[in-house]
This record gives sequence, structure tokens and C-alpha cells, in this order.
Amino acid sequence: MNLIIAITAFRQNHPMPILFFCLLTFTILSGCINKKEVKESESMFPFLISYDAQDNVTNMSHLLDGPAGNHGFVKVEKGRFVTEAGTIRFNATNLTGPANFPDRSQADSIAARLARFGFNCIRLHYMDSPYGNFLHKEMSSILKEDPKTQRDLDSDQLDKMDYLISALKKRGIYVNMNLHVARWWDERDGFTGKDRRPAFDKGLDNFEPRMIELQKEYAKKLLSHVNPYTGLAYTDDPCVAMIELNNENALFRQYMTGGIDRLPEPYASEFRNQWNSWLKRKYKSTESLKKAWMSDTTVIGLKAGMKAPTNLIGEKENLENGTVATLVAGNPAFAQAKKDFFQFMIDTERSYWYGLYKYLKNDLKVKSVVSGTQLGYSSPFVQADLDYIDIHAYWCHPSPVNKDWRIANKPMVNTMSNILSLSAQRIHDKPYTCSEYNHPFPNQYGAEGQAMLRAYGRFQGWDGVFEYTYNHQPDFNPTDNNYFFSIIARTDVLAHMQACAAIFLRGDVSEGKNTVIAPVNYEKYFSDLVRTNEIGANLRSAGLDMKLTLLHKTAVDLTGAEGSDVLSYNIPAGQKVFKSDTDELEWNIEKENAGYFTVNTANTKLFTGFPEGRVIKLGDVSLEVGQTRLGWATISLVSQNATGFGNEGKASILLAATGLSQNKDMVIEKYEDHKIHVSDWGTGPTYVEGIHATIIIPANAAKTKCYSLDPSGNRMHEVKVNKTKGGTRIVISPRYKTVWYEIEVL
Repeated sequence: MNLIIAITAFRQNHPMPILFFCLLTFTILSGCINKKEVKESESMFPFLISYDAQDNVTNMSHLLDGPAGNHGFVKVEKGRFVTEAGTIRFNATNLTGPANFPDRSQADSIAARLARFGFNCIRLHYMDSPYGNFLHKEMSSILKEDPKTQRDLDSDQLDKMDYLISALKKRGIYVNMNLHVARWWDERDGFTGKDRRPAFDKGLDNFEPRMIELQKEYAKKLLSHVNPYTGLAYTDDPCVAMIELNNENALFRQYMTGGIDRLPEPYASEFRNQWNSWLKRKYKSTESLKKAWMSDTTVIGLKAGMKAPTNLIGEKENLENGTVATLVAGNPAFAQAKKDFFQFMIDTERSYWYGLYKYLKNDLKVKSVVSGTQLGYSSPFVQADLDYIDIHAYWCHPSPVNKDWRIANKPMVNTMSNILSLSAQRIHDKPYTCSEYNHPFPNQYGAEGQAMLRAYGRFQGWDGVFEYTYNHQPDFNPTDNNYFFSIIARTDVLAHMQACAAIFLRGDVSEGKNTVIAPVNYEKYFSDLVRTNEIGANLRSAGLDMKLTLLHKTAVDLTGAEGSDVLSYNIPAGQKVFKSDTDELEWNIEKENAGYFTVNTANTKLFTGFPEGRVIKLGDVSLEVGQTRLGWATISLVSQNATGFGNEGKASILLAATGLSQNKDMVIEKYEDHKIHVSDWGTGPTYVEGIHATIIIPANAAKTKCYSLDPSGNRMHEVKVNKTKGGTRIVISPRYKTVWYEIEVL
């Protein structure tokens, strides 16, 4: 492999300082890959995980219960997803855009591949608009390409999706169907000003009457359609676990980003008219409105350099003519006026979300559970009106998502952020899912993300965790990583998906013993919203430390009820080690920039982070990781049949070990603040780093065998094992040219 890391320190035309040059040189020599090093080293080698489903130690399909829906529809009981068989959780991923429409010849093999990794649910995302990006051409959606309208479904695309869903269903894989994601109405259907409207009509389609009616029309056409391969309409198929109304789309969020203020006509007038109608229902007359607004003339949002408002209502503004202006985002405003405007937006959203919900449930007779949009876009007090709560998060998301992008190349294990934020927003007594999560490529620490999310998600009692995305293209046999979000060729991530399935789906990680309830009533929430413009609610809203999520189960109670017995628990200042109250999870940041995370359960062991020469004790299993290119590694061990690690007799164990992983001949440019850019994505196959590590398991060495595995999970070579104090020592190294090993205890 010829892998070149190109470093760009600054774009300015000035000489690089000597000190910076020295530091840069040291970084290259110690952590990055230069052409000579890769060519001469055996530690990097091609390893692309096979797309074939194999019946071996890497196959987790036995955790799935097929066909999907055989125990009836998913429903909500006591704040959890259940079927007739009991509680159900979703270890899941996404298919995006063109990936939702594979040829029939591919669909069965795709379903088998997804089952192999232990995915029991697939989110069908971005079906309603042509999909493309700066690296791939735009491809058609489920909507028929017609010069006169975009209101009809494409029969060929629909047939492909139908067959895919039938194949998934047979394998025990449920689906999450997204309705509006990226559809952007245009002149064909009478909508003008597309170039001046928010992207995908976000926020606008929450109140524009005809857009709402067309969303209903699309839902009816799609969900009432009978899948010829199952004989069921999607409204009647229990394989459809969930339906999401509108992805990352809410009036409030769009308003706060200025999108509503920039609306062209006739949409601006429609929004103003609805605002005036709301005011008229509350105040009846302009005189009453002025009197109410004069009751609190405190100015909110006034910052240095801003001009304070001089009047509440302009001379030409009145309710009788419907001319009271809407508030401009970011401008200072009188308190009561802002309170009214924010309440108007919340009420407008509630009408939209619950109106669509009732249409699906009452008119279309949808039996699946339904969510609106994600937390962070809409108020939790609004979204809690629907069946379940959803959220999205990314670590080091590329910005902007075009050819000039940058991405931070940082490990999450050193920074307690994403996991805390996600856990701290769970709503009490509502099912909770994270339907998008990723450490986007080419961030080199991607292996940590999915494992940590599932470990804490299971500990917190979440109902679904979705990786974003398995694939975004119709090519289901790529040899390289060709976009930020697809993991189909990410060996470092896929290698640990078996551990993820064991942790979350099999339930190897236990739910927390104690639950911290954070009471948040609407009055306090709304007061904070008006003051700060923050639409969310979390533990901090109740004055609690976010790090409590690492120690106990946590939830926000929107009724404002008093919290649990541990509500007053205080985390000591400077605490660096956080162990769950189950003793199974530990996040350690004692050493600056050298954190690590571990899972220690009876049937799954995992380490991700910076080994730093430590011997990692995970119960009666120990790990010692050698030097790696990043100084960082991820090691997971899964007892396939949940029989432990040899301490109680027979065991079949999958060992995965990963470090650096990227494309052949990939050229990475480095910038300040750990930012990177790829100037040449390179080619396949995916190259990975072999890991030096010593693993000790509590098994009888005389009855233990170890084998290196090929990309299909089949045995290649036997790895020597040795008797040692505590059991059996196994030493793995790059010479085996694999990320997977099978340990068999006879």
C-alpha cells in the first residue's frame, strides 16, 4: 500500500515556525503513516470484511427472531417497546437514498448480511427525494420522475423496496419508515420561490396548509400500498415497527436559524396570518393586546451593540387587519411579546405533529408506533404527545458537507460529551431511540462510537440504537470507504458489531440499578426557553450534573414530579473515573488525552481507548495492548453462546482487535485544531492495522484453541496458546493479518 499523509499547516503564505515544524515532524514519525513506513511495515494490510453471510463465530443472526412481526405489532407499554412476546429492543442501522432500492438479486443477500451483524431493524431513510452528494451522482427516489408533478410513486422503485422489506422481514429484521426527509416541493405542484425557501421546506411544511395536505397524501399512497411479496399493506404489516413523520424538521429550529424570517411570499404572509389569528383568539382586540404586552416591557436578548426596541406594536400594526408583525429571530424583544410568539410556535407545532399523527392513526389505521421529529429540533413537551422519542447525534460531523469539508480527528473517549448529552435527554415513561449516530469517516477513532453508544444505551434502558448509515449507494459490494457516513466498508467499525449486538440486543450489559429522575415542569421550561432560546430539556434543566448518566439510569420527567432517592447525588469535583452502578461500565479519563472505556460482563468484554502500557483487568479476563499507530485501539471479546470465557467449560469466543483503518493510497491533509481533509480518497481494498496484544482468559490451556480468521470469519491459521497463571495466554500480532480471531474452549 502506498498511503501518503499530506500535511497542510496553514493556508497563509508564511514560513512554518521551526518549533511547529519539529512538532509536526514528531507527529508524523510517531503517529501517522508515511509512504516508506507503510510499504515496509507488515502492520498494515488489506482486510475488507466479507459481504457474504457465514455460519461461523462471526454470525449473530441467531439473536434475531424471524419473521419480523411474528409476535404482533410493536406497541408501547409502561414506557417501553413491547410485542406479545414481551420487551423488544432494536439494534439497528440505516439504509439511505438509493440503498433502499437494490435489485431483487441483491436484496436477499443484503438482508442476510445485515442479520449476520445482529441488526434487527433497518431505518429506511431519504426515500422521498433524489439523493446524491459531491462524490456521487444524484439518483432517483421513490417519487416518479415526471415533468408535471412529483406526487406519484415510481412503480419500479416501489417494487424494489417492497421486495427488500419482504427479505428483511424473513430474516427477523423490522423496518422504520421515514416519511418526509428531503422532499422539496416545486413549481410542478404550484410552489414558487424554491431558491428562497429553507432546504427541504423545513419549518415551512409545519404550517403551510397545502404542504401538510400533500404530506398526508404521500403517507396514504405509501402506507396503504399492498406489498405484493407479503400480501400486506404497510398499515397492516407488523414488520413495520416505527414510522417517523419528518426528519430533523421543526418550525422552532428553522425559526431560530433565520429560515422563517427569510420566507418569500406567499409563505411569509401565511405565517403572519396564522400569528395574527393566534393573537386574536387570545386577546380579541388590538387594545387588549397592547395592554397585555405593556404589562412586561422587560427587553430580552439585548446584547452589546444592539439597538433596543422602541415600541411594542408599530403604527400600522393591528389585529383587526392581521398586520401584527412576527418577531425576528435574534433580535431583542419585549418579554410578553416574545412569550406569546414562542407559545404560538409551540402551539403551531403541536397542531402539526398531532394532526399528522391522528391522520395516520385514525384515517389510515396505522398500527405501528409513530414519532414526530428529533429532540433538539422541537420541544420535548410537543414530541412527547406522540408514541416515542427520537434523537440524533454525531461525533466530529464534517462541516460543511461539500467538497471543502473539514472534520475533527479526535477520539471521543477523551471528551465526555455525546454520551452524556444523549442520556441526559431521555424522557421518563416514553420509549427512547437514537436513530442516527456515527463517528464519520475519515475520523480514525470510529470503532469506539457504536460500542460505547450501545453500552450506555443498554445501561440507560433505551429502546433502539441506529448506526448511520450502513450504505447510501446501490453498490452493496464496495471495496473502499467512499463517503463520510457509510460503514459498509469500515472494517474497524464492522469488526465490533458482534459485540454491539451482544451488548444491546442480547442484553449482556445490564440496565442501571438506580434511576435519577430530573423534574422539569412546563412553566420553568418555557421561562428558560424564552430567556435562552434553548429548545431542549435535560438533567441540567433540573440543576443536575450531566455525568450522572455514567453512573445511573437517568430521565427527565416532564410532569415536574419529584425525583428519585439519588436526586441529590453530587459528583466530586475533579472525579476522573466513572463506573456504572452495575460495575459493568467504566469510563476513565485520569490521564489527560489518554482516556479509555471498558465493558466487563459475563459474556462480553471490551476496551477502547489509549492502552498506555496498562494491563486492563476485565473480571477474569485481562488485556495488554502493544504499541499502535494511533496509540489507541479497540479490543472486544464475545462469548457467542453466552457460556463465558472458559471458566465454566466449553466456549466459542470471537476476539476482534482494531486500530487504524483507511483506504489504500488515501491522502489526508492536516490543519489546525485536529481538523483533517481528504484530498484523495484512494482506492480499495480497505487497509487495517494489525494489533499486538496479549489476552488471558480463565480457560484450561490444554482445552483451548485459537485461530486467525479471514474476512468471511473462516479459520485461516492456528494461533499458539500457552498456559499461564489465571488460565490461557493468547498473543495476537500483525503477522496474522486479521482483525478477527476465534477462541474455542473444548
